[in-house]
Amino acid sequence: MRNWIIVLLIFVLPLGLYAYLDAKALDAKMCQVQGNELVKNPKAKIIKFSSPMCSECKEANIELDKAMKKYENSVVIEEINVVENVGKGVKYNKAAIKKYHVTLVPTLVFVDKQGNQIHKQEGVMTSDDIIAVLNGIK
Repeated sequence: MRNWIIVLLIFVLPLGLYAYLDAKALDAKMCQVQGNELVKNPKAKIIKFSSPMCSECKEANIELDKAMKKYENSVVIEEINVVENVGKGVKYNKAAIKKYHVTLVPTLVFVDKQGNQIHKQEGVMTSDDIIAVLNGIK
């Protein structure tokens, strides 16, 4: 029995610690990237959450492309793939999902120049709806 406890302490404790620290590092990395982007590019931003397996995301991309023809110089699009393939398994981008409370894809989050979330839409938005939200940000 004592040997099993020692084995568990040797293997399980470091793995748990690694998982905890990895999640913290990802949160810090997301904050640094977003912080640097706001300093370098003081424009309104659309954060698009999508997945390669999502068929509605393709439709959302078409609508977003239509709307962005008018705003390509004043709005930045940041795409976040909620599922990142890592080796054999699948890893979810937990920090971004948690920060913006994303429950399904596609999701568009509209952020003003100061970094404040103005609007969030889950599902496909028409280009007219996207333009209406962007007009409200300006």
